[in-house]
Amino acid sequence: MAGKIIKISVFFIMLFPFFLSGCTNEDIINFSKGNGFYIIENNRMKLRFDNQMKCNVYRKVEDKWLSIIKEDNVPHYIVVNDTEVKDFNVNEEKIIILNNEFGKGKRLKLTGTAEGPLESLIEKVLYIDMYERFPEAALVSVEYRNVNSTPGLFIEKEINNNFKLDASLLNEKNDKNSFWILQGGTYKSRPDWVRPVTKDFSFENYQGQRMEKGEFGGGMPVLDVWNKETGFFIGSIREKPTLISLPAFVDNNGYLNIGIQYIRKNMKFGKEVYKSIPTVIGVHRGDFYNALKMYSEIMGCKGFKMLKPTESVYEAIWCGWGFGMDFTTKQMIDMIPLLKELNIKVVTVDAGWFYINGDFFPRKDTFPNGDADMRRFVKTFHDNGFLVKLWITPCVAGPDLSKEHPEWLLGGRDGNPKLVKIFMPKGDTFYLCPALKEVQEYHRQLYGKIISDWGYDGLKMDMGCINSISECYAEDHKHNYPEESVEALPEIYRTISEEVLKLKPYAILELCPCGTFPSFYKMPYYNQPLASDPNSQWQVRHKGKVFKSIMGPYAAYYGDHVERFYKKSNYASMIGVGGIPGTMFVPKYEDQIEYHRKNCPTYLTPERKVNLKKWLGIYREYKLSKGEYLNLYDIAYDKPETHVVKKDNIFYYAFYAPEWNGDVEFRGLDDRDYTIIDYVNNKELGKIKGSGKLNLQFKEIGRASCRERV
Repeated sequence: MAGKIIKISVFFIMLFPFFLSGCTNEDIINFSKGNGFYIIENNRMKLRFDNQMKCNVYRKVEDKWLSIIKEDNVPHYIVVNDTEVKDFNVNEEKIIILNNEFGKGKRLKLTGTAEGPLESLIEKVLYIDMYERFPEAALVSVEYRNVNSTPGLFIEKEINNNFKLDASLLNEKNDKNSFWILQGGTYKSRPDWVRPVTKDFSFENYQGQRMEKGEFGGGMPVLDVWNKETGFFIGSIREKPTLISLPAFVDNNGYLNIGIQYIRKNMKFGKEVYKSIPTVIGVHRGDFYNALKMYSEIMGCKGFKMLKPTESVYEAIWCGWGFGMDFTTKQMIDMIPLLKELNIKVVTVDAGWFYINGDFFPRKDTFPNGDADMRRFVKTFHDNGFLVKLWITPCVAGPDLSKEHPEWLLGGRDGNPKLVKIFMPKGDTFYLCPALKEVQEYHRQLYGKIISDWGYDGLKMDMGCINSISECYAEDHKHNYPEESVEALPEIYRTISEEVLKLKPYAILELCPCGTFPSFYKMPYYNQPLASDPNSQWQVRHKGKVFKSIMGPYAAYYGDHVERFYKKSNYASMIGVGGIPGTMFVPKYEDQIEYHRKNCPTYLTPERKVNLKKWLGIYREYKLSKGEYLNLYDIAYDKPETHVVKKDNIFYYAFYAPEWNGDVEFRGLDDRDYTIIDYVNNKELGKIKGSGKLNLQFKEIGRASCRERV
């Protein structure tokens, strides 16, 4: 038998322990009704409604329908004049055949009425859409009507997909809140995106800015909850960023509550039909990967297509941030011999090439001749075989640009331009209003100049303030509503992406929202997501899996600077999940800026250099970042924590734990005989057949390759 080589890299580090979902186009969607209930289902998912539009959601496992919803409740309702309007009585149901951008499907339409405040009558029309292409998801939308046009009504809040979850329903050994959760809120504290639910768990997951709390907003409008038995997710599928919250909290009785809330700020509820934001409800097995993959594919049907990375995007990176804001061109250029020695091919010119963030012209003490010096600087790296990225913050204006174009500035509630609170204190920086066509054109010209005139090969778009933006109250902008600025921000990134890739199709577009969950709505416009200031190896790994689920299994995920929390084993977490290694080291101790010296030393000691060479060599040889990430393990419940990357028909496994002595399972292999070999030390570790098990003992890091026995 001709033998193919299966190489299994086994890295072991932190304890946190991962799975797979598929769908066919053959799932038949059925509708049925009985005495007071209505059901729409296929052979994987079922939604059951009663006459009050209370809902339960089930996933089929073998021949059983499983649900973690504590009790039927009304998941969709509105608050009108401080009154929850939720006691609707169904008076009509209808099934509609669908064939649209999502494919073939069926819609269940339920219509009902309820009494509202001021003796009003409110009608609710609930639409539940199921599609053959997405057999584990239901798309939901709701319409509300003030039937008699009762005056004086205001909608204060809409609630969607509101559920109370109970893990003990499927396993009596579980606590009620025995779940893991993925949540997409952004917080100053930069918590883990993936974490276990605890008894005191409570997060609002607001998607807008709250600068007084240090929250820049944006994020992922999805909540996914799972345990060993099943998985359940909800999310917004609106085409524009929306100032919603996705609260997740454990109540006093121990149940996990999740939902989607949209504060409407006393929206007049008159004759016009009020339409809720469209949402999704889904079920799955395993961890969050299947849910986010499904969500991304659903949004893909709405036009959110992710970029395909080119070869250059996968190269290891050295970033000049190690030298800080006051770097010199000599410091940067003097790095060339060492970078060549290490075979690093991408250099990032970080913050400090300008005086004040938002006034993007070369600072005179670094580039005395302005554009000409900048061009020569970039050419020096090009002549030595490097690609060069430039640090920049989109949609902000420094003092000079603010004076030149005050009409472009985002207006605050107080009538003054909205100040950006960032760590660069050399001058005031303001937000630009992204909804203005002039601002979008400014970005096209500026970023075109960076690429075509200065010669850069890509961008590092950085700062937490890039993730979202505040509402704009500038009267001269003539917005239909203040939230238009929030909705328009992705257009800035679309403009940048289209212009840069038109000029250099191989360009690297990195986006770093400084530790926060990046906005989904900008993901189609960059090709290098990154761990973004991780504070642990666990964050490097679970963020990697998150990006691979949303942006695709070949996403060029960058592990960020290894010095953020340096350990010799950090590279194993970057490489094992199919990530790109990066560093911001400096060659001399005295080159370190004070912040780095105290918090994350960047000096490349002789010991660190040996370790860096070793792992860059491993990365160059296998370049797992270009491989296909396979979702074969649950990141929370399978132990040890395991990741798999398939490249050139070779499987690479990475196992993580603080210490391990026991069997590990090699999933996904054919029913053949394999030899497990430590591919770094060329040492045989044992033999398995197919997706078999092998006893391994390790601390921190281990490596293995698996070769088919001929």
